[in-house]
Amino acid sequence: MRISRLYYFTVAFLFSIGTMPTQAQPIKKSSPNVIVILADDLGWGDITTTKQRISTPSINKLAVEGIRLTNFHASSSLCSPTRASFLTGRYPHSVGVPDLASPNVRGDVPIFGLSHDVVTLPQALKPLGYTSMLAGKWHLGYYKENWPRKYGFDEFWGSLIGTPNYWEVDETYHNEDPVKVDKYFTDWITDKSLDFIHKEKDKPFFLYLAFNAPHYPLEAPSKLVTKYRKKFPEDGLYAIYAAMVERMDYNIGRLITELNRLNILDNTLIVFTSDNGPSAELNSYGLPGAKISRGPLNGHKFSMYEGGIRVPFIAVWPGKIPKGTERSEIAVTMDLMPTILEAVGGKTQHSELDGISLMPLFTNQSYQRYQSLHWENIYNMAVIQGEWKLVHQFWEPEPHLFHLAKDITEKNDLAKENPSMVKELMAAHENWVKTKYPNPIPRQKERPMHRIPLK
Repeated sequence: MRISRLYYFTVAFLFSIGTMPTQAQPIKKSSPNVIVILADDLGWGDITTTKQRISTPSINKLAVEGIRLTNFHASSSLCSPTRASFLTGRYPHSVGVPDLASPNVRGDVPIFGLSHDVVTLPQALKPLGYTSMLAGKWHLGYYKENWPRKYGFDEFWGSLIGTPNYWEVDETYHNEDPVKVDKYFTDWITDKSLDFIHKEKDKPFFLYLAFNAPHYPLEAPSKLVTKYRKKFPEDGLYAIYAAMVERMDYNIGRLITELNRLNILDNTLIVFTSDNGPSAELNSYGLPGAKISRGPLNGHKFSMYEGGIRVPFIAVWPGKIPKGTERSEIAVTMDLMPTILEAVGGKTQHSELDGISLMPLFTNQSYQRYQSLHWENIYNMAVIQGEWKLVHQFWEPEPHLFHLAKDITEKNDLAKENPSMVKELMAAHENWVKTKYPNPIPRQKERPMHRIPLK
């Protein structure tokens, strides 16, 4: 039975009576700030592998100062569903975003927007005294009833759409008012983030910094592009992509510097990850570039192979997360909401959450996930249970089975040797579909080559 929003907020209020100061008392600054930095279409190999091709000193420093999860997965292989999952702690299909949000009907694909019949992270943080801001890309609804401040954000600087550009940015707003972006978009949304941090430094805040980098269109400052064209003269558009990643890293460095200057870095939980794997689309850097970005993995954005859903993940919380930690247990985007709520002392157990808290991982304690994890969109499905992963793409006659703990490259299909495991995982997924997958999109009949080109 689904718990109503009224019930949830009643429980949250009752919980907060014992933890939140009265109006006559200032909010205790001991409550940690929370910053979630989400990259867009960033490959696992761009940041995670030792043979790193792009200069990312700020992100690398975060990894040294905190924890790197090498087996972290996006909740979808495309961006809108993952973003919905992050903000709700739920499978994206159950909160109204099984596919990309769009302002118009696209053939058989209806208009999607994040459901209001769900509690979002900023809404859950508000009773605990948090002020929340989104800076950057929204992409969870185009009509005003689906804009960010309808879901608990106190402030919004950014774009509503999935591809807002970088120099001549489309659909940009401050709250509900259109604004003009006068500089490179990655720099601009960081500027707004710094303004927010300075304004809210004396009380707990939640900042969701949603970069659209390095999502296409490929646009970057010319000096950086020249740098990477010299470094990779035969890699074509990858040079621009690399320049976009380095510029994002530079701005993450600006953020860390400001937190340090304000003496609030030690009281801030910072999470960095990506919404899905690298894009092989022709209007991005294509399949050759995606193969570089994914590292040793198979697949890319829109694919349920690891290259499409395994993404970089780093978390830093001085004094709470041991420095230089690396863990290989599986985790997923929808785990972030219960993790953050536990970190700040909020309510983490209720029937609406599908994710689980990662605090045992963050504090280097024992951790085990007993539930299977599921992915499905109009193209294919995947389920991970323990060390096994099943993938079935709709244009292929049979599913593929991999022992993921020993084969992250997904080269050794073990389906024929393990029919009972295939049957078990298919049954688990069919049961999940019945409860978590109200998807109105009909399955495709042909492989979409513009999204999933031939290997």
